[in-house]
This record gives sequence, C-alpha cells and structure tokens, in this order.
Amino acid sequence: MMSGTWQDIGVSIVIPTYKRPDDVVRALRSIETQAKDHKLCEIVVVDNDPEHSAKDAVEAFIRQSSAHITFIHEPNPGVSNARNTALEHARGRFIAFLDDDMEACPKWLSYSLQAANDYQAGLVFGPVKAVMPKETDPYYEYMSGAFDRIPYEQDGYIDRGVATGGCLIDRQCAPFPTPVFDPSFNQSGGEDDMFFRYLLRRGVKAYWTTDAKCLEHVPAKRATLSYVWKRNFAFGQGPTQEAFDKGVRGLPGMIFWMIVGGAQSLISLPGLAFYSLIGSPKRARSLVKFAQGIGKIFWIKAFNPKLYGN
Repeated sequence: MMSGTWQDIGVSIVIPTYKRPDDVVRALRSIETQAKDHKLCEIVVVDNDPEHSAKDAVEAFIRQSSAHITFIHEPNPGVSNARNTALEHARGRFIAFLDDDMEACPKWLSYSLQAANDYQAGLVFGPVKAVMPKETDPYYEYMSGAFDRIPYEQDGYIDRGVATGGCLIDRQCAPFPTPVFDPSFNQSGGEDDMFFRYLLRRGVKAYWTTDAKCLEHVPAKRATLSYVWKRNFAFGQGPTQEAFDKGVRGLPGMIFWMIVGGAQSLISLPGLAFYSLIGSPKRARSLVKFAQGIGKIFWIKAFNPKLYGN
C-alpha cells in the first residue's frame, strides 16, 4: 500500500444524488470495500434534493460502515451544482465519479487508478453497461444499447471525453476551470462534455481501460422512447458543439458534423417509419440513430433537452 498525503495519493469518490435514496445506498455498497482497500480514500455524497431525501438512508449507511463517508446537502438543484459542491469538499488528488444510479464493478477503482498511473492520464474512462428494469417489456431489449457507454473496444488513449459517471480524474494532471462544471448546464446536461473539452485542449491525456467497469441501473421512468430520444439528441449535439467551441477553426468541423447528422437522420428515417408503422419494438434502435443525427443539426444550446431535475 502506497504512503503519502491526500495531495499525493488520496482518492475522493464523489456520488451526487437527487431523490434516489435507495439507489445511492446501492452505489455506496458497490464502492465501500474498494474504498477501504486504499489508505487514503473518502466517499463524498452530495444530496441535491432541496428536501434532502437521501439524508436518512445515507446516514444510516454511514453508521454501519467503516469507510470514510461524508454527507453534504446542496439545496440548489442542478447537476453542475452538485458536482461543484462535491469538489469543494473533496480532498484527494484523484477524483472518481459515480452516479447514484450506477454500481461499481469489483476493482473498478483499482483499475482506474492503475491506468492513470501507468499512462500518466489525467482522465480515465471505462465501460458502463445498462441494467434495464426488471419488468418485462419487449422494448427493453432494443433500448438497452442506448444506455450503454462502451464507445471503444480496446484499451488506449482517446481524444474525447465519455461521461462523468464512472470516470477518474487526476488533479495533478488536470487543471480545473472555475467553476469546474458550468452551472448554465444544470438542467440540460452537457457540462461534462465542456469540461472534458477544456482539459483536452490543454493537453490532458485521456485513457480508456476496458477493465474499469460499471453498471447503470435504468429506472422504468427513463426506459421510455421519449427519454431515449432526449438522451440521444443531446448525445448527437456533442460533436457539433465541440467544433463550435473552437471558434473560426471549428467551422469546417461544424459543417462536417451537420452533414453527417443529415445523412444519419435520412438513413435511419425509413427504418424508424417502418418499425413505427408495424408497431415493432425495433423502432427503438432506429430512434437512437435518428435522434443522434437530428442533434448534430440542431446543436445550439437553445435546443438542449432537459435531462436532469426530474
């Protein structure tokens, strides 16, 4: 076990939560043993519900756990607010993010830390596999891929961020902006994409490791075609917004991604129309591609869907 200070080797596992007391306890259970395996490791839970609905459940977990867990109430709802508040209290050199609907697989933290150290990576990402609701629904088979985050099949350096949930950040390699996550994205999401682009433009290395796995438990209220549309529309906006952030240099990229979006939506539209006409659950897959294509075209912030706060 390494020795050192919080600034040298300390790890802060950050778990923001909003009106999911049972889910955040599941997330805590998945990381508790991993946290205790490291000499300097803390878990920071930020309850972003104004009514602090997770307080009783988290404090009950803290009483029976030997892990170092801190509960913080951030009453101003918003995904950026929750993460920024957590970072104000986090002491570690390494910040590991876990969403409240996620579950860390065994050794997720160790594999993430190993990748950061072995490859001098300021950002480390790994696969996130969706777990659909237990209820039987023919659409779930075709929706699950829309919630997976497995964009790469092999380990190696990558040139784009993936998502905050499940990622590890080395603060010694990654200079944070102020604020770290832009509060203007509190309800729509996209704050992590902007943050990752900020770091990558400054030469921070990002690494993908297939070993650092997590699960995302999809609640029934999100396992719907309307939410799949919003989630993938927002995902599609990313590349065009990234090109826009580059200013004049990004103009060719903006045009390219809008053309890609047009082609993607046109190619997927016949399948979407056909499967919708016959009432087939396969339309979920076509909807994913169509939404991503339309998002690349209608990429400006005014069209950002509201993904958080519900």
